Amino acid sequence: MTAKNTDRKGKNKDQKSTTYEMVDALATFKLPDSLPCSEIDFPVFVKKKKKAKWSEIVEESNERMQKIQKYVESKNEDMPKSPFLKTECEYINSEVFIILLPALEETLRKAKIWEALVRQKCFFNGIDHIAQVLWNNNPRYPGRKFQSPHIFNMPWAREHLKNNPRPYYPKSWLWPEEYAATLIQKTVRQYFVQRQDDVQEMRDFWRKLKLEQSIPELDTNPFLSRRFASTSNFQKN
Repeated sequence: MTAKNTDRKGKNKDQKSTTYEMVDALATFKLPDSLPCSEIDFPVFVKKKKKAKWSEIVEESNERMQKIQKYVESKNEDMPKSPFLKTECEYINSEVFIILLPALEETLRKAKIWEALVRQKCFFNGIDHIAQVLWNNNPRYPGRKFQSPHIFNMPWAREHLKNNPRPYYPKSWLWPEEYAATLIQKTVRQYFVQRQDDVQEMRDFWRKLKLEQSIPELDTNPFLSRRFASTSNFQKN
């Protein structure tokens, strides 16, 4: 017990001596009048980094890709395609729609003037007007633009009307809207049904059978029977 007490007393004396030394040092310490900037620790303002948004990243990548594509297109020269490599869509866009679309636009303007879209019985006929515009604006015959005759004054139209005269009243004047709508729906459904492969096969079979029955020589002539055995050797009516 005595040894422990002596140790504690020694530790307390050491602590007191250190505290006295600290107090004396603080009492004698004085701040200088000025300090160099290098010795002053100024507070540093930490800026938060902005997080990039996904939309901005996508826009930047798209802009870069567009620049690359423009550069590649500028380097590649446009080579004209040969006629056998042109597709049907390219031919329609480059040859047909250039002439057909302006004719349709002009026909719509005329229909608005005649109020054909409002009244059922109207003197204006859209199909006749489209045929007239296409015939007058044929690029193979540029002289027709200056003449621009009416469709009933064209020689081919007169000959056709002589052989196939039109009825006095068109069907659009006689048919009610409900009957015309059902007839249009019927023809559209018939077209899509007849396009099916199994229906086409059945129609070809009956057409071929009818043709074979109309030619009695097929039973006696083997050459004709072989010829008409394939579906590609008879005419479709």
